[in-house]
Amino acid sequence: MKSIRGLSLYLSALFIVSSITGGLFPVHSDTFAQAQSPQSNINGQITAPLDVADSIYNSNTSTFLGSKNISFTPYRMTEGHYSDQGFLKAVGNVTNKQTYIGTYLSDELVQSRGNGTFETPDGQSIAWISSSIGRPVDGRWVFHGIILFNNTQSESLSLLNNSIGLSKEIAGNEPDYIWLLE
Repeated sequence: MKSIRGLSLYLSALFIVSSITGGLFPVHSDTFAQAQSPQSNINGQITAPLDVADSIYNSNTSTFLGSKNISFTPYRMTEGHYSDQGFLKAVGNVTNKQTYIGTYLSDELVQSRGNGTFETPDGQSIAWISSSIGRPVDGRWVFHGIILFNNTQSESLSLLNNSIGLSKEIAGNEPDYIWLLE
């Protein structure tokens, strides 16, 4: 009975996550998705794939700084630290310092909560928090999420004040992207 309840909870969570992310993040590869027509989502609305040219941030240099296991029950949880060198439109080069707590719901599904800061070379910064879902795609972990930027007094980063964005991150030194919602 306990295993049936656990399986039911797992399937319910998987269905909810799939339903939420299904309309926001098409699961096609970027090249394939850009060549396709926009798709209808569950509400009958047209959704277009996210275009990397429209992203406000991209990074393809990530440095793994370390991780530790936090828990093994009821799910394995890890804390990971990273630093990315990236480019933020209208600002230029930035460092993105990140900490993530990953909850491994299965071997093929990770729920991740993160926080960090974007920092410019001259010391300006803005903090952010995020939540994302990751799964393996072609042997690499791909995370799709939502990010909320805090408020900053830094002039060059103030364009991000209280902004919400969508993110796509691929584990390793693959490009990561953020798109702002309007």
